[in-house]
Amino acid sequence: MKEIPSTDKGLMGIGTLIIFIAIILVAAVAATVLITTGGSLQQKALITGSQAQEGVSAAVEIITVTASDPTVTSHNVNKWEILSRLAPGSTAVNFNTTVITVDTRSASYSLIYNGSVLDGVLASSTADFVATYAKQGPNQENGYLNRGDVVKIKFNTGQISENQPIRINIIPRVGVITQIQLVTPGTLVDPRVLLWPTSSVV
Repeated sequence: MKEIPSTDKGLMGIGTLIIFIAIILVAAVAATVLITTGGSLQQKALITGSQAQEGVSAAVEIITVTASDPTVTSHNVNKWEILSRLAPGSTAVNFNTTVITVDTRSASYSLIYNGSVLDGVLASSTADFVATYAKQGPNQENGYLNRGDVVKIKFNTGQISENQPIRINIIPRVGVITQIQLVTPGTLVDPRVLLWPTSSVV
């Protein structure tokens, strides 16, 4: 049997060691990639779960809807007030990222938040809505509907006549869309009319 020279043995040992170190490095890199990927996926899952929970739980509950027109004689309404609060189990609603849409037979309106105002102050145009805090909860903050708050959401539309169907949507950036459908009374002779939940003079 031919004997392997000691120098060749040394070279074989170094080669084996290099291969072994390379395997360890590859395994370490692979483990790091797996850990990083796993952490990223976990973080994304947590964010998605949080957003999903927020999306499911954020909702506005409408208590009443009233409409008015100070001129009375026009037999139309164009000033609106929605008394609202959080739906049971809901998280806070951010008015700054909430859109309200109003649809009638002849017109559609898309309204964005334009600040909180004192009682008696109305919206300035048909492009925005304002909020008055009729009751402030323990965490009241302007621009938000929090637990315990009761808020008057006020906006304007064009003149809407008698016996007209109307659809109102309150659309938070995340959460549940609140929608109501109502009809103006067949006779509008009073300056202020309760349209939701029933139609009568207030």
